[in-house]
Amino acid sequence: MSDLPLISCLCVTHKKPDMLRRAIRCFDNQRYHNKQMVIVYEESDQPTHEYIIQQCFDANIKIIKINAELPKKTLGELRNISVREAEGNFVCQWDDDDWYNPDRLSNQMNHLLLHEKPANILTRWIVVDACAKKVFLSNKYLWEGSILCRRDLMLQIPYPSLARGEDSYVIESLYKQGYLSVINHMPYLYVYTYHGNNTWDAGHFQRLIGRCRELSLEDSEKVLNTIANC
Repeated sequence: MSDLPLISCLCVTHKKPDMLRRAIRCFDNQRYHNKQMVIVYEESDQPTHEYIIQQCFDANIKIIKINAELPKKTLGELRNISVREAEGNFVCQWDDDDWYNPDRLSNQMNHLLLHEKPANILTRWIVVDACAKKVFLSNKYLWEGSILCRRDLMLQIPYPSLARGEDSYVIESLYKQGYLSVINHMPYLYVYTYHGNNTWDAGHFQRLIGRCRELSLEDSEKVLNTIANC
């Protein structure tokens, strides 16, 4: 067990305690055992605060509460805080909206070690429209939220101070500098979920699913049941 690198899963959350609860369960269910979860939230976020103070978290979950101050921090700045607070040699984005297969960390770390690159990313993932109860296979793309990367590189290439789209710059930089390997055949590791209150609006999501392929009713039901029972 000690031979496995420590991976810190980075979760910046905001007023979605039910989804945060699911993200924590996905973290707990990971078969990769040398792991840490870093949860960052703002002092003004009362729903998250009420949820967190009622929990008794394991030692591998680290809570970072950001004090209220002006100007308000952007999502990019909050992500940078999560990277700095991480204790692992590797960090993995762990958005609170989404669902993660129990083998996500294991498979991405195995791929990273096999290809001898300091970072990797999924080029396809599963997309769920939770409002319409529809499920899709994404188009091929460098899906920013699926990044697993050596922490020192993320410190060298910080997120820009943006409220959204902050991770595109980081992924583009890693890719251009030859640090990034891609995983083309494991879309099931990550289920991106649209629920109507995402950082990106409905128009962005509709453009996204316009490039996706809808799954069969049988496959869609399997995905929806899996994430509902997490």
